[in-house]
Amino acid sequence: MEGERHTEDDEAQRHTVEEGGQRSAEDDEAQRHTVEEGGQRSAEDDEAQRHTVEEGGQRSAEDDEAQRHTVEEGGQRSAENEYSREQGNMEIGGEEIGSSCPQHPFDPVRVKNKVINGDALTDDEKKSVLQNRWLAPQGYSYPKRTLGGKQLRYNPQWEKNYEWLSYSPSEDAAYCATCLCFNKVKGKNFSFLTKGFTDWKNAVGDKRGVIPRHSHSEGHQRATELAENFMLITQGQKKDIKSVISKQYDDKVMANRKALLSIIDIIVCLGKRNVPFRGNWEGSSENGNFNYFVNWKAQFDTTLKQHLETAAKNAKYISPQIQNDLIACCAEDIRETLINNIKTAKFFTVLADESMDISGIEQLSLCVRYVSGEGESSEIREDFLGFCPLTQQDAKTIATVILRQLTEWGLHTEYLRGQGYDGASTMSGHVSGVQKRISDVHPRAMYTHCRSHALNLVVVHGCSDLPIVRNTMSIIEEIAVFFSGSSARKGALEAETSKEGQTTKKSGIPLMSDTRWSSRSTTLSAFVEKFTAVHSVLEKMGVEKPSVSAKAATLRHSMESFETIITAVMVNEILGYIHPLTKLLQTTNLDILTAYEEARNMRQVIANQREVKGSRLCFEKATALANSIGVVPAKRRVSVRQTYRANVTTESVEDHYRINLFYPLDHITAQLDERFAKNNNPPILASYLVPSSLKYLTPAREDEMLRWYHEDLPDQDTARQEIERWRHKFEDGPLPSFALEVLQKHNLSFFPNIKCMLKIFLTLPVTTCACERSFSAMRRLKTWLRSTMSNDRLTGLAMMHVHQKVEVDRENILRRWDASGHRRIQLAFD
Repeated sequence: MEGERHTEDDEAQRHTVEEGGQRSAEDDEAQRHTVEEGGQRSAEDDEAQRHTVEEGGQRSAEDDEAQRHTVEEGGQRSAENEYSREQGNMEIGGEEIGSSCPQHPFDPVRVKNKVINGDALTDDEKKSVLQNRWLAPQGYSYPKRTLGGKQLRYNPQWEKNYEWLSYSPSEDAAYCATCLCFNKVKGKNFSFLTKGFTDWKNAVGDKRGVIPRHSHSEGHQRATELAENFMLITQGQKKDIKSVISKQYDDKVMANRKALLSIIDIIVCLGKRNVPFRGNWEGSSENGNFNYFVNWKAQFDTTLKQHLETAAKNAKYISPQIQNDLIACCAEDIRETLINNIKTAKFFTVLADESMDISGIEQLSLCVRYVSGEGESSEIREDFLGFCPLTQQDAKTIATVILRQLTEWGLHTEYLRGQGYDGASTMSGHVSGVQKRISDVHPRAMYTHCRSHALNLVVVHGCSDLPIVRNTMSIIEEIAVFFSGSSARKGALEAETSKEGQTTKKSGIPLMSDTRWSSRSTTLSAFVEKFTAVHSVLEKMGVEKPSVSAKAATLRHSMESFETIITAVMVNEILGYIHPLTKLLQTTNLDILTAYEEARNMRQVIANQREVKGSRLCFEKATALANSIGVVPAKRRVSVRQTYRANVTTESVEDHYRINLFYPLDHITAQLDERFAKNNNPPILASYLVPSSLKYLTPAREDEMLRWYHEDLPDQDTARQEIERWRHKFEDGPLPSFALEVLQKHNLSFFPNIKCMLKIFLTLPVTTCACERSFSAMRRLKTWLRSTMSNDRLTGLAMMHVHQKVEVDRENILRRWDASGHRRIQLAFD
């Protein structure tokens, strides 16, 4: 018997050497000590050992893999651990087991102290506690305790009904395996986690059963959910942890997402249509559009309705702060789409302008111009990216804000090829202006003075410099204000206009713009068209309306001056030529060369009107209007010494106004020559690559153009040969006249350098009308009633309102919002 025992021990020794390496001398000594103390195992012990093996079963392949992984990472077990394991296996079975009894590897006391001290358990420790339990050897008798005058002991049958129970043989106490690993909620049954449960008398039962009561506690159920989740992950589940725990949690996540997506839908719709979110407070609730539409949609959206009814008051996610967060996420989603388009185009130019909002904050509008698409889908885009509040308005601050903001939005400023601002010295200064500071950092970013501003300055200097024109414009402006100030006066004017058989698109006389002189042609045109009706209404009001009779009589008297009549007719004639160019400059698909050409064509048309025929037509029209109200055409008295008005001696009234009024309007043609002079800057030389202008591409211009574009060309070495092939391609046949037309209608796959230069040329800014349009949106958004709106909310709403056609990804917005901070609502996004 003893020989057989030694044979078994030798076989176990060899198996241990193969798995864990050679045992140290201390391990051998511990093994011999164990054998000597344990003595011969009886047949009953062998039977118990076999019974234990049969109950425990074979270890799975996953456990073997985990065991090998532990050995590889942790190295050889120490002699002390081997000793503890063998002592535990051999000595368990006595009647009295106290705290001095060595701990079994599956004894929950091993991890209890770490949990009490607040130390985190490793994944291997959690897995061991959840998977393994101590199994009593055959014949083992659990210790007895005196409870209520009775000798009671632990019943292992409880573990069949409550799988989470884990018995500690060293303390004769029961612990909760799941709570040891995951329970963070303290409660009445916290003994299952700290000191162990030993009240066997009240262990089970309908009234005083501690074990079933613990099974239904909040902390235990939450720990069980996390434990199930943990085991699924350790088994290689790839799906989100919480969503695979139970169908109930998955349904909850989907309901939360659907409810918030409905809220996002309302925010996007209100933002794009510029409908105010907020409203008046009625008691403790707000009666605003946002809350109204949320409640309205909840009538047929059962998920949203359930969310509003069941969610906590501070977790409905419809507060102003949540609105701001979701609005910001919508703006970021739209901006990200635009930024990706700009990056695809590669080259871009920046457009910037300033304006003060209703609350007195100076807002800097930033827009970007670039060429989007390929082939027939090619188009020039000018996209608004956001407002930036300015604390200071000096050139250094503005330049810093522009470059910093472009970088923060993810644009690569090394591809910045142009700057478009107004002509203010802060922006356009060539010594220390914004354009100079940015050009110092990016020398290839060419500055262009906004052509629309330049045209406005042409009209300002051409008209306001003449006293006779300036006075006439003031009179017409006062008349427009007079009729706009009362609905009764406006109605009287419309009635008189209809009585005379005139049909007009606009009612009344539109007010003049303080800054846009070119838009004043609309006011002048309406005044000339309704001249007789205006005179008749003023004449009646001068008699019938005592409250306004003096004002009406003064305005009527001013109209009855032939000087006022002919000046209005002549200025209206000149502005009529400028107005179409003003509209053209507001379009996006316009390159800078076309803008210059159209301005020069207009200049030539106005110059041709200087002939006698042009002035005679104006004089005849003015005479007809004068006769309709009984005014005789006459010129002003000419004095010997006269300084502040025209004093040229003429024989007729027509000659007098042709010389003293019509000819001085040559100021306009002079201003056009100065502000729209032919521009031969290197970037604009690419316009000669347009087939209709190829004949003007001289060798000198070609050299200068290639030097400027050299760093941007995809194939620099073959640029000259490519231009020669380009010339040969368009020797015969119709020649395109616009650069954008070339990109849309011709295959440029074999002309990559020409394609690159034409795209950069089209990227060069023409006007800053995109910024002006964003200011119009700002004035619609931030009104007197919404003057306390924050800058982030203003930018977010402006992005949605300006880019109504840009589709937003609701799912992406929800993900972005969930990732922006800790959320109480469960959305289960990665």
